Formats: sequence, C-alpha cells, structure tokens
Amino acid sequence: MMTTYAYIGCRTSAWRGARGKGISVYRIADSGNWELLQCITSVQDNPSWLTLDLPRNRLYVLHGDGDRVAVFNRDPDTGLLSLFSDQTTGPRHSNPDLDPARRNNPVGASLTPDGNTLLIANHEGGNIAALPVSDEGLEPPVHLAAIEGHTAAQATLSRPHEIVFAPGSPLFAVPVQGRKAGNGIDMIRLYHWEQTRSCLADEVRLPEGSWPRHVDFHPNGKWLYGISELSSTVTVYHVDQEKGAISLRQTISALPAGYESRSDASEIEVHPSGRFVYAANRGHDSIAVFSINQQDGSLVPTGWVPCGGKTPRFTTLSPDGSRFFSANEDSDTIQVFDVDNDTGMLSATEIVIATASPTCICFA
Repeated sequence: MMTTYAYIGCRTSAWRGARGKGISVYRIADSGNWELLQCITSVQDNPSWLTLDLPRNRLYVLHGDGDRVAVFNRDPDTGLLSLFSDQTTGPRHSNPDLDPARRNNPVGASLTPDGNTLLIANHEGGNIAALPVSDEGLEPPVHLAAIEGHTAAQATLSRPHEIVFAPGSPLFAVPVQGRKAGNGIDMIRLYHWEQTRSCLADEVRLPEGSWPRHVDFHPNGKWLYGISELSSTVTVYHVDQEKGAISLRQTISALPAGYESRSDASEIEVHPSGRFVYAANRGHDSIAVFSINQQDGSLVPTGWVPCGGKTPRFTTLSPDGSRFFSANEDSDTIQVFDVDNDTGMLSATEIVIATASPTCICFA
C-alpha cells in the first residue's frame, strides 16, 4: 500500500503568540494514526502556508509576516524535507500606514496549471506575484499584479488572501480584503493567467468590512464558494469561464441562528463529490456543513459540528473526501473527522494530532 505523508505549516513568532517550532512531517499509518518524522526550521518565522509540487517533489513555503518563500526538496521514499533555496516575494508596498513588522505577509500561493510559475498572494504587499519555477528553485517575481484600493491621496492597496484556479482552466479567483490601512476594497476578483502575467477578467464587490478570506471552486468550475472573515458569511458565485465573468448569487451566514458572540470565519472547502460545502468558524469553534443544490449551486445549511479544539484556522479534506481535518491553531491540535457520504456531516474520530500552532496541511 502506498505511504501517505502529511506536511504541517505553523506560526512560530512571539509577535503572533505562537508556539510552533517549524514545518512538521508525518507518516500516516493504514490505521489513520500519525507518526512524527521530522520538524524542520525554515528561512524566516511563521512557515504558515505550504504548496506541494509533486512532479518536482518540492514544497514551497510562505512565511507569514515575512517577505520570503522557501523551497524544500522532498524525498519521495522517506517523505523527509531538505532546504533547497529561497526567494523574495517582491518589494514592500509604499503605503506609509502599513505595519512594517508584517512586511509583505504572503498568505496564499498556487502553481499555475502548467506548473511552471508559483503565484503568491502578498497580503500586505497588495499584489499577486508571479515567480517562475527553475532548476534553482524559484526566480524573482517577473510580474506583480497590483490590487489598488479606493482613490486616495496616498498609494492605496487592497489585500489578496488566496489564489484558487478553476478546474482545468487558466482562470483563478482571488478573495481581496479592504482593510482600513490602504483604503482597500472588499471584493472577489477573477483573473486569467497568460503565460507570465495575471490579467484581471472581472470582479464582484462585497459590503465594506466583510473581509473575504478564502474561496473554493465546485468540480464543475461554474460555481465558486467564498467565506468572509468579519461578516462570517458564505457566498455563492456563478462563473462564466468563456466570458471570464463572475456574479454573486447567494449570501448565507456561516453561523447558526441566534449566535451573537465574536467569531471570525476562516476556511471553506467543497467536497470532491460536489455535494457539500464546509466552512470553519473561529470563535464559535465549529465547522458549518452545507448541502449544494445541484441545479443552481445554492446552499442549504445541514448543521454545525464542534471543531474539536480552539480556533480552526485551516481545514481540508482527504483527496477521496472520506476524511476531514481541522487545524485548531489555539489548542495546538489537528482533529480528524469521518465524513458521511450521504449527508456530508462530520463525526469526530479518536485521532487527534498534537502539533503547535498549526496553520496549513498538505498531503503526498
């Protein structure tokens, strides 16, 4: 049977109140139990977003509150990592109101469909950086797609938070946050990747202060699901790939009726079957489960499941959709759930991985 490895990114900086030590590598046994193989430091604090390049056996690591991306070689026989090189994610933005401690704060990345370029969402930089993949690791950015804010006397910016390609398409979606510093705009942008450039195709603006954070495409590529951090809402968009157009069709709460305490939404996934959507709530500390109307992509809430810890910053599904993983940052755990194939509901297993300040999980 093929061995499965898990790679865990985390926060490490005192400024973030983190307890993480570095990138953790686990072997997952047939029983589902995780065995720690390696914990490896990186070139800066907070190796918090991981992108796996399986054809090259490389792991690209973004550093939250930093300005570098590290490249690790991966041994396919052992799963172990070794630092290969690192590269800048681009220059700092000129806006004087930005916090210098956060530098570019790269928060999300994705390889282009041909695997030849790594796109990085520089949250504090206000741009999407394109770094060509090379034998030496990564080349410096060859294109920075700047995301401006509302017109103002000083340089403006809006903050990209993730990059997600539509299945089998050069189109990709970017949730963009309109934070106060930089006079930014809350929106979802649709881009077209053209060899070396990210070209804006369309955008949908959201209510001010919603802070769209993450998105995920339905397997059919026509429906896009987004989650907004401060408004704790899930949004449904229709995407016309031929026209490169996006339109908002539904907005629904990520929280159960009657909940009024503070909660910041974090993550969203579409089940590989295309039948369910999962949304994570930090504060309510739950995973919201929605069923998808197969006619128009709209959502109906099925229920809310405790995340098994505190502050589910990142969640993901196994490739076959049979298991769901919640990285609970403030309880230093990853809770493993079984997925009900008929309803999409989650049931907590006895498998809980102790790992400090987890923020990202990927599998090989």
